[in-house]
Amino acid sequence: MSRLARARWLMAPGWGAESERGSATVEFIGWSAAIVLPILYLIVALAQAQAASLAVASAADSAARAMESSAGGADGLGPARARAAVGLALADQGLDDDPATALALDCEDSACSRPRAVRVEVGVDLPLVSMTGIGDDLVMISAVRPVSTIENGVPDPGGDR
Repeated sequence: MSRLARARWLMAPGWGAESERGSATVEFIGWSAAIVLPILYLIVALAQAQAASLAVASAADSAARAMESSAGGADGLGPARARAAVGLALADQGLDDDPATALALDCEDSACSRPRAVRVEVGVDLPLVSMTGIGDDLVMISAVRPVSTIENGVPDPGGDR
């Protein structure tokens, strides 16, 4: 192919600078959406999971303190106080889980007069995923805290007895 024929072929309609006019903007918007939107979703999902993680840790700490402050549960009010503390800690971060189901007490007896540990577990809905009906509570977050009691003036770390 001669140089003249090649130049005419490159300058034909549909080729060259004429056909590329305005497509950079469309490509920029398309690629930006394809890259930025998933990253933005990941940031929102991780922030929601982190907030739930902090809420669960705070709820477990509060429940353990409530059990410790009620004479280790010997006064019978420990479990109720622990549920109330869990409810407040979860509601503080906007989690609507039921404190009675989120809290599990590890006790030596059925009256829970000698608790060993508290466990708080909640499920977190990921944004947009739960709206599609794929599944609720896709991420489960839990925290366990030992309950220390004082018997005969000696602190007990709450382990096996």
